[in-house]
Amino acid sequence: MIAALFAGRGPTLFAATLTALFWDYFFLEPISTLNISNAEDAIMFGVYFVVACVLGQLTSRLRARERAERQGERRSTALYELAWGLGNSANLEQMLGTAVRQMEGAFGAQIAVLLADAQGGLSYHCHPASTYDIEGPEQPVAQRVFEHGQPAGKFTRTSPQSQTLFLPLIATGETLGVIGLRFKGSEPPTREQKNLLDAFSQQIAFALDRQRLRAASENARLLGESERLSKTLLNSMSHEIRTPLAVIKTATTTLLDLGDPELSHDQRAMVSEIQEATERLNGLVGKVLDATWLESGSFKPKLSLCDLNDLIHVALKLTKGELAGHRVSVELAPGLPLVLADFVLLQQVLTNLLSNAAIHTPPGTAVEVSARVRDGQVFIAVADRGPGIPPESLPRIFDKFYRAPGAPTGGTGLGLSLVKGFVEAQHGCVKAENRQGGGTLFTIGLPLPTAAEQSA
Repeated sequence: MIAALFAGRGPTLFAATLTALFWDYFFLEPISTLNISNAEDAIMFGVYFVVACVLGQLTSRLRARERAERQGERRSTALYELAWGLGNSANLEQMLGTAVRQMEGAFGAQIAVLLADAQGGLSYHCHPASTYDIEGPEQPVAQRVFEHGQPAGKFTRTSPQSQTLFLPLIATGETLGVIGLRFKGSEPPTREQKNLLDAFSQQIAFALDRQRLRAASENARLLGESERLSKTLLNSMSHEIRTPLAVIKTATTTLLDLGDPELSHDQRAMVSEIQEATERLNGLVGKVLDATWLESGSFKPKLSLCDLNDLIHVALKLTKGELAGHRVSVELAPGLPLVLADFVLLQQVLTNLLSNAAIHTPPGTAVEVSARVRDGQVFIAVADRGPGIPPESLPRIFDKFYRAPGAPTGGTGLGLSLVKGFVEAQHGCVKAENRQGGGTLFTIGLPLPTAAEQSA
């Protein structure tokens, strides 16, 4: 039993056999021999041997179970301390510092942590919490682990010549980094240590994923607050600016309408310029308010059945002055049906597109407006023969505040973003493309109203 307490199963059986033989040699008749003359002594000898073996085996099993329980306790304690430290870390630096200290204490190894960079690749610059740097020859091994998501390096079949054991940090199916362990000795980790290493790497990977999600959530919150603040400022400033603009416009209009004889020709021209600038600024403020309205979430178009013929001619009338130097042509397919749209908003969309064509095309060039029905939709097109849109700018042409390179000065980049927002609010779509032979084509698509909508 003493042997079972301090040794394994083999030494226990050996000790049981040795003591049985010792007892037979010194105490059973005939003494000083291994022969047993008495049947009772033989039975006692056998019972003794069996009891010694059984007790030895039981004690050995209890001892093994105790060792396993102690190892499990140490493993659970190490995992608990790691999870507690990771969960109470305020940022990435504290979290990885905790992970490195816990792994050093549990495995007695130097730790290196490599994380994924912003482009999704592996950065070879070790995190400052690391206790050593990954050298050049070991970087390809770390890269392989990052790409394949499998351990490699020392004590593995993949690149066993490396001095470091690399483990992937995988969470939610994505490799977030690689952790390297440089052991002090040459003995490979035991099975229990390998299991603990896997558990540690999983805990660290999940903590990295939580930290990433927390950072993304915080960035989204800050972005949302910034956007709300900017919308509030723009809305407030726009309303505040409109009041003095109205006063200026009223004053200039009064001066021009009264025809004050004391005003010279140059002074009247200056008043006219002030009035035009006031109207442009008032239009800009209106666009800012419309953009804020669109993004507020409370924007709801007032849909009704509209006549495209009337709508297009109203838009042309409003832009008559801007298009005075252009050749305007209108081609409407016969029998155009009514469309379900917000007349004011759709008229503003067409006005913006026609004004855009007038600004970006040379005088004397053609501006074409057309409408037709195809594939269950009504398409309204505004085409010009200007310089067109640079190909690299086409994907962003409807972005807010975006202005293509070479665009005339004075624009704000809001007009086309409002066009897209107004059209999509009416369940339509809009696209821009360059024309063969030069120029730009804007096409608006609106769904035809259903029978129920036509009869409503």
